[in-house]
Amino acid sequence: MEPTIPSASSSPPALPSRRLRGIAFVIRFLLWLVAMAWLLFGLSWFVLHGWIVPRIGEFRPRLETEASKALGVPVRIGRITAYSRGMIPSFELHDVTLLDAQGREALRLPRVLGALSPSSLLGLGFEQLYIDKPELDIRRAADGKTYVGGLDVLQGRGAGYSAVADWFFSQTEFVIRGGTVRWTDALRQAPRWH
Repeated sequence: MEPTIPSASSSPPALPSRRLRGIAFVIRFLLWLVAMAWLLFGLSWFVLHGWIVPRIGEFRPRLETEASKALGVPVRIGRITAYSRGMIPSFELHDVTLLDAQGREALRLPRVLGALSPSSLLGLGFEQLYIDKPELDIRRAADGKTYVGGLDVLQGRGAGYSAVADWFFSQTEFVIRGGTVRWTDALRQAPRWH
């Protein structure tokens, strides 16, 4: 049997409908978005593991400055290390101290371990915070003001210190192990206890 050749008078092939072209455009756009999301994820992973984690110690002075500005008291960080295990790294801070207005150590955190996750990164927090043997100084001055970790509790209500407390208590999980609290009451001239 011989194939039939269409005559010149037959109609041209049908063009895809407007609806079909719209669906094809949406599918191409969605595939492009998925590809860009994966590219952004890969770039973020490379920056985090290839640039930030190996150089985390170099960020210590800037972190001290930003923390001091946020809290309103001097913050010192002894050392920062990062561990790149798996997809998301964890960070360890050693000898973190907050100083009060007189330069005394008001809060000392010998070791803080912060574990991250993708969801915690989106919320600018940690998946888990582990604080080992903190030393907190609570002081009532002779004028009746109360200072917790060098921060004026009454002033903190209006100055935004509650934002720091809100951030801390919004973490998914935190563990405080083996801490010490020192109480000094200059108003009643009571002996210091811990």
